Amino acid sequence: MIATAGAVRQLPEEATEWHVRRLANELADAVVDLDARMRAGLNVPSAWQVVAPGADAHQAHDPSDARAPDDNRAQDDETGDRSNTDAPVFYCLRAADLEEGMSTDDGQDIVSVTVSEDWVFADVYTPRSDDPQQDEENRHETECRMYRPDELVGMAAFVDTEVDGSDADNAQPHSPPCTD
Repeated sequence: MIATAGAVRQLPEEATEWHVRRLANELADAVVDLDARMRAGLNVPSAWQVVAPGADAHQAHDPSDARAPDDNRAQDDETGDRSNTDAPVFYCLRAADLEEGMSTDDGQDIVSVTVSEDWVFADVYTPRSDDPQQDEENRHETECRMYRPDELVGMAAFVDTEVDGSDADNAQPHSPPCTD
């Protein structure tokens, strides 16, 4: 939410009305999601706990020079058999490789992925395992995230994640997001 508000403040003069409306919709959706998370007692996504991005924010997410630390993935003896643990596995994946059924590192489930030449659009929603009816309704009220195809996206494989991409050839280690 803070990042979206920061992006609104930094829009260049040549930004179109579409850009402004898109950011306004993202901000409104973030407020609704924050309200739902507070009511459900869930942690606020780590992305909302950081300051607004600076003018060079796009360089911070440039995967061409991104390198994840070697020691941030759990060791084999820690994860062992995935069926015996509830601990999620965090990893990064190129946006072009996202699939329906994967989970983002902030707990969103990917409902659909559309890949174009310049952009990847991922529709996500927050699952509610304690209320199946609400969960089904949430699948129809999605948030659309837009990425560059080569952008690294923080992902997680939870116990109930349908598609685990952490073992993909191009998956990279990723630390769990901060919730403090």
